[in-house]
Amino acid sequence: MAMSSDEPQPVRRPGRKAGAESPAAEPASDKPSDGGLRGAAPSAFVQHSSSYAFTLVAVLSFVTRYWRIWDPAQVVFDEVHFGKFASYYLRRQYYFDVHPPLAKMLVAVGGWMVGYDGAFLFEKIGLDYMANGVPYIIMRSWVALFGFALPLLVYVIMAESGYSVLASLLAALLVTFDNALVTQGRLILLDNIMIFFMLGAMYAYVRFFKLRYRPFGARWWGWLLGTGAMLGCAVSCKLVGLLTIAMVGCAVLYDLWRIMDIRRGTTMAQVARHFAARAFALIAVPFALYLGFFYIHFAVLTHTGPGDAYHTPAFQMQLIDNPMTKSSFDVHYGDEIAFRHRDTGVFLESNAGRYPLRYEDQRVSSQ
Repeated sequence: MAMSSDEPQPVRRPGRKAGAESPAAEPASDKPSDGGLRGAAPSAFVQHSSSYAFTLVAVLSFVTRYWRIWDPAQVVFDEVHFGKFASYYLRRQYYFDVHPPLAKMLVAVGGWMVGYDGAFLFEKIGLDYMANGVPYIIMRSWVALFGFALPLLVYVIMAESGYSVLASLLAALLVTFDNALVTQGRLILLDNIMIFFMLGAMYAYVRFFKLRYRPFGARWWGWLLGTGAMLGCAVSCKLVGLLTIAMVGCAVLYDLWRIMDIRRGTTMAQVARHFAARAFALIAVPFALYLGFFYIHFAVLTHTGPGDAYHTPAFQMQLIDNPMTKSSFDVHYGDEIAFRHRDTGVFLESNAGRYPLRYEDQRVSSQ
């Protein structure tokens, strides 16, 4: 019977179902060896060990991220920056920062959900949240939700990659109790949000790769596009997310080289189709998301703010209540004009002078 798939199926072997992967490609079983006792059924604990391990990781991750999250009730470390940027989003005031906008917009969502208006600007480390009426517990808890998911993502990545329950649990516990991740996951910072999307991209690609013998189906496209979406979100949080794109790119090159193997009998048309699908999902989709988040960024920040001076006068004059726009007027032929410094309010004075005037110490000036 003719095969409709674009990629050759693995050779059928006695005792294996049609379409099953070769033994080398199959993930290792989570079930321990029965020690030669063929008739012995695994215990209920062994059967559900993966669920128990996942639940344990979830509980420990929740406790480490949310235990006394309200303490300290003051601005800590880089909350002075990223809390301020969240307030600018809620005020809709334009600002400038070196990082892409997605993670900062997500931080602002935490305040927006409880009606926070961005009145507090996180101007100094140590300022009291309670005295200034800042819903900092909600904002920290919102960020901690991304940190809470990190050990769970590590566990499912390991499990889907074929590792045992014990190995998956160990990897997840290492992330659960990592001091740096725990600390950053309890504050209004960006890194745990970015790492969440990085791990999400890794998980989606593992699921995609496991469908390599059933290409171009709905699930195959879903996990491929999911990988691209997660990559786009990762790089839209911080540009260091480009390293995750490079990592997935290396895996894609290996996959395409495997497809091109002459022993598989794949035609160049099929290879081109595989390449086009991956280029669209893993290059075009992340790039489109990156630009889309910047579009939202500029659409939200429509009022003048501290970032005006980083841009041209033409850009600044598009912002609402910008001083350049409010003080601008038409100049007609024959008008007498005076120049005044925008920040100091001092008028520019000009005098008739001749140049140069040389002094004995070789200084040069106008007369």
